[in-house]
Amino acid sequence: MTQHRTPSAEELEFLKGFYRALGDRPLEPDDSWYVALYQDEELAASDPVEQLATAIEWSALESTHLFSGFRGTGKSTELRRLRARLRRTGRHVVVLCDMVDTLNLGSPVDAVDFLIGVAGAFGDALDADPDLLGHDPGRESYWARAVGLFRTLDVEVGGNLGVASATLKTNLRKDPTFRERLREWMDGRLGALVDDVHDYLKSCVAALRRKHGDDVEVVLLLDSIEQIRGTSFGHAESVYSSVEALFSNHAESLRFEDIHVVYTVPPWLKIRSPGIAGEYGGMQLLPCVRVRDRATGEPFRPGLDALERVIGRRGDWKRVLGTRARLDRLLLASGGYLRDLLRLLQAVLREARNRELPVGDDVVELALHEVRNSYLPLARHDAAWLAEIHASGNPELDVHRADGDEANLYDLSRFFDTHLVLCYRTLEEWYDVHPLLLDEVLRQAGERRS
Repeated sequence: MTQHRTPSAEELEFLKGFYRALGDRPLEPDDSWYVALYQDEELAASDPVEQLATAIEWSALESTHLFSGFRGTGKSTELRRLRARLRRTGRHVVVLCDMVDTLNLGSPVDAVDFLIGVAGAFGDALDADPDLLGHDPGRESYWARAVGLFRTLDVEVGGNLGVASATLKTNLRKDPTFRERLREWMDGRLGALVDDVHDYLKSCVAALRRKHGDDVEVVLLLDSIEQIRGTSFGHAESVYSSVEALFSNHAESLRFEDIHVVYTVPPWLKIRSPGIAGEYGGMQLLPCVRVRDRATGEPFRPGLDALERVIGRRGDWKRVLGTRARLDRLLLASGGYLRDLLRLLQAVLREARNRELPVGDDVVELALHEVRNSYLPLARHDAAWLAEIHASGNPELDVHRADGDEANLYDLSRFFDTHLVLCYRTLEEWYDVHPLLLDEVLRQAGERRS
């Protein structure tokens, strides 16, 4: 049993610094903490970022692509690697926009507010970065242009809501009543909005080429779209359906002349909408890191070693845990899901504050229970389906046919969004239950069968 004690000032500083280093934030590829997980052939059959870069380089002037993966697997970091990779060619001007600043990620999304958000975010990014364009008082933002379009179309935006270019961005993101009324007002006028957004983006491309050269190609990376999710059964299903409808029904409107666009999308999209990748330039998936061999269930050493490097870059884990066996226990429990791996180590560090270093197995156990408890309790009907997914590595959409296909698709989307199910890739994609939940899943499934 680990003994409680008062740590030295030096130990507290070490633990605090290590804890802060485990914070979940996007990294640039030249950051000292960055580990090239997806460029290692032992971990992945192909590099999704290199696949995206090649598709963009080999497409003539414009293309659209989907980039998928679970939240917390490093998509924002890998988009920054894609940006750096393309910038090195000298032929690409790359604009990265975080759509969390312009979309409400907890509400259904519609083509109207999505297109306005894309154009507004693109213009804001150009205005904010002198290396792209920089601020020009004479250049109109899309927020101002959209208000002018509304007036031209006789859309009621004046007296009723007092909307102006300065408040449109905020209203779209924070005011659900405004979004609903705007969608109603724009009913039957979507074509005019699409044309106007496309014209605005075309003018932005022209401005970029005047500054950077006529031969440059423009790449627009739109991050955080995959984070759109609902908060309750009925509400969540409407949110999921809205994302599916946006990318399935408006693919043509989401292609822009002379721009390569990458949209981040949730991994459940291609299951809810089979063939969606064919509507775009394909879909690249950022999987979790394999920590076990799919066929044998044995620890997958290359994956564990790669994750050890992720932790080792941020702090001296040996000083905290003492043995590689304790670290491996945390690595295996994370399922190769980076966000939970960081959470597990932070839980260990909090417990280590008043303990002898290195900590004992009891502290590791406490950390595992803390993160596991964040996923519990688990409904019995969920456990039954999750057990089937664990057994086959497939979504098993027919397990609950009595509940109807739509409910299954909703639940599967929920499993992905809450990380009850994780996705991996060798030559094919496959799925498994989060290791922290597996014992509980199998226990409940066994009780149900008996």
